[in-house]
Amino acid sequence: MKIYLCIIIIALSGFLLSSGLLSKGLNSQLSNYTIRQFIVGQYPGSVEVADFNNDGKPDLAIANEKDNNVSILLGNGKGNFTEAKGSPFPCGNFPNDIAIADLNKDGNLDLAFANHEAKYVTVLLGNGHGQFFAAPNSPFHVPVKPHTHGIAIGDFNGDGNLDLVTDSWGTDQLVILYGDGKGNFKVGTFLSVGKHPYQRIRVADLNKDHKPDIVTTNLDGNNCTILLSDGRGHFTQPAGSPFAAGNVPFGVAIGDINADGNLDLAVINSPSVSEKTGTDGLTILLGNGTGEFSIMKGSPFKTGQGPTRVAIGDLNNEGIADIAVTNYNSKNITIFYMSKNGVASTENIPLSGHADGIAIHDLNGDGKNDIVASNSEGNSILVLFRK
Repeated sequence: MKIYLCIIIIALSGFLLSSGLLSKGLNSQLSNYTIRQFIVGQYPGSVEVADFNNDGKPDLAIANEKDNNVSILLGNGKGNFTEAKGSPFPCGNFPNDIAIADLNKDGNLDLAFANHEAKYVTVLLGNGHGQFFAAPNSPFHVPVKPHTHGIAIGDFNGDGNLDLVTDSWGTDQLVILYGDGKGNFKVGTFLSVGKHPYQRIRVADLNKDHKPDIVTTNLDGNNCTILLSDGRGHFTQPAGSPFAAGNVPFGVAIGDINADGNLDLAVINSPSVSEKTGTDGLTILLGNGTGEFSIMKGSPFKTGQGPTRVAIGDLNNEGIADIAVTNYNSKNITIFYMSKNGVASTENIPLSGHADGIAIHDLNGDGKNDIVASNSEGNSILVLFRK
């Protein structure tokens, strides 16, 4: 009788979880983390952290790829999240990547999306309360081939207005869309990069001149292109660019991972996801502060199977940024705990489904950075709270 009762309870729990009724109730213990699940839309991919309702507490934006919308989960600063009124919000076909900034200078954060299998990007303007609405002329069409994959934001021409950059995979180019500061964008400069820039574009000041530079992973070039901005809309590649980055570089995160004051690159290698030959793993490129990079000894480092996304942040409070990678095929996260001399140790955290998007932030206000990952198989996000 007890066996049958256990079976019934397990089955009922599975039903409730799949229906979203246990969105606040799934807790399980991991080695260094406590995990909690929140139900979102179908096939969540990109996940980002920001304060969308101006209360000083971290919120979440999750791109639901099959629903063509974005879920906004508002945080209470203690690790609990509730869906914003009106969420999820439509954001165009197959939202594949998210960029966040105040695009219309009203003091509220806005969202920009690269729309996979579509020749446009979508911009949603925030009202400062967690609601988002399409910019008046959104979506913004881009003459790319075949469609957009990644997106990032920066003021590339120095006019004080934020611009967008996306990719044209089929022509080995990036495309800048210049903003007018009111939420409108028009196609501008095309930039040549490596062979088949795919999935991720990221922006940061890589040479300490206070101007936004661009990084892209080149899937079939096995390298990363660095574009250094002059702040007036022109870009040059530093000596050595594009830089070798292992087999089939699929995504990149930017941060100082050896505490030398220079930004570095964490690049995931994903031949198994891309149906290409090579070894899955993590390649770390160390920056010298001028925009030039060299491969860290030991790269590529072993991940799980099918790594898709990567994030950087201090996960053990040792003052040095660590690296976390979602492994889609092996359904886990690999954490690389870093030291000034390289990878100090690794940890593999099993998850209940296919891990995809990932971000690192202190989500419960305890002074420890946590991990949030999207679970595409379970139509949910998993928040891993550091113990």
